[in-house]
Parts: sequence; C-alpha cells; structure tokens
Amino acid sequence: MIAFRQREVSVRFLISVFVAALLAATQATAEPEAIEFSDLADPLAVAFDDPYAAMGVDMMNELKLLVQSDEKLAGTDLDAETRTRLEARRTAAREVLETNGHDVEALLEQRWDVARKRQIARMATNPIFDGVEVSISGYIIPAPPDADGSGFGYLVPQVGMCSHLPPPPPNQLVRVRLRADQQVESLYLPVRVSGLLRVEPSDETIFILDGESRMLSGWTLNAETVELPEG
Repeated sequence: MIAFRQREVSVRFLISVFVAALLAATQATAEPEAIEFSDLADPLAVAFDDPYAAMGVDMMNELKLLVQSDEKLAGTDLDAETRTRLEARRTAAREVLETNGHDVEALLEQRWDVARKRQIARMATNPIFDGVEVSISGYIIPAPPDADGSGFGYLVPQVGMCSHLPPPPPNQLVRVRLRADQQVESLYLPVRVSGLLRVEPSDETIFILDGESRMLSGWTLNAETVELPEG
C-alpha cells in the first residue's frame, strides 16, 4: 500500500511538472495579446452609475455654485448683506438645475459616494492582464534609471500627456522597464511595446520638459520589443 501511494505521488508530481512545462512553452511561443489603454482598467470598477457624467459644464458649475454657497452660509461670521447675497445665489443655482430636470437633493446626496467610486475606477487594474504577454501602442516618456541601473520610461496614450496635458489615471499609465540595448528615440514618436505586463504599483516624480510631474502607475511592462507601429 505504501509503495502504491509513493507511485501515485510520483505520477501526480510528473503530471504537474508536465503541465507547468506545457504552459510555459505555450506562453513562450504565443503572440503577445494586442490591447488598448482602456483595457487596463478594471471593467467592474468603472461600471457604476455616475449622475454627473452627462450634466455638462454649465450644470456642473451651477451645482458647484450651490455647494459653495451652502458651505459659506454655514459660517457664523457673515454680515447680513453677504448672507442675503449668498442665499440669492444658492436659490438661483437650484432653480436653474431644477428647470433643467435635475434632482438637486439626489445629486447632493450622492456626491461623496460617486467621488469614492471615481477614485476606485482610476486606480483599479484589470486582473486578467496581470502576468500576460501584451502589445500596446503609445508614447514613451523617458524616466531616470532605477537604482540597479535598469532603464525606464512611461507609456501614455497621447502625445503631450504629463507635460502639456494631464497624466492618464494610474491604471492606464504603464511604467516600462527597458533593456540596456533599448533606446527611447523621442517622446513625440509613437511606439509599440511588447512584453510581460505585471500589476506593480509605483509612484515617482520625474522632470518632463519644463517641470516636474508625478507618475503614479499601476503597471510595469518588461519590454521585449520597442518599435514603430506599422502603417
């Protein structure tokens, strides 16, 4: 009986080794999966009801005006003239919102919950791409080398991001680990980067063109190839 169990354990061990080797070989020979920056965000985190998304700039400004008026009116050191002016401003903003079909009380009640969900949607990474060989196009912003001398850059979806334009959310900003023989020609040239993608948060402040920018990233991509996209 003991000998039988030993043989059973040995067979299971050999099967597990074979399966691991087969998976490794499959991953090594498979083409990288082509993805977009929007794929990097957790789809469950971004799927929530946001009543403010379709309000438009004018209506959002009216809502902000109402909230700011309420906050100032909560103070106890206002003179009568200032209080009257703020109350009139608050009433006017509420009327504009209600005239345009908005439930003011519902909007005010939900604002902190929606703000929390928006922050989660900015940070949460898509778990299905953790540890996957991918290929993604964008623009690389050069970054200082790591402590061990490894070259780095940040891949962003649009040219000018993090300098002239706001940075993408952390779950769509990719920190790229470059090999010694890989060079970033220009942050204005699009590139296609292929390699192993990992959920690996980082937070670094780097100098870009004429100022510093905080690079808060949820991903690290170990670049195998960096090339100009076809077409």
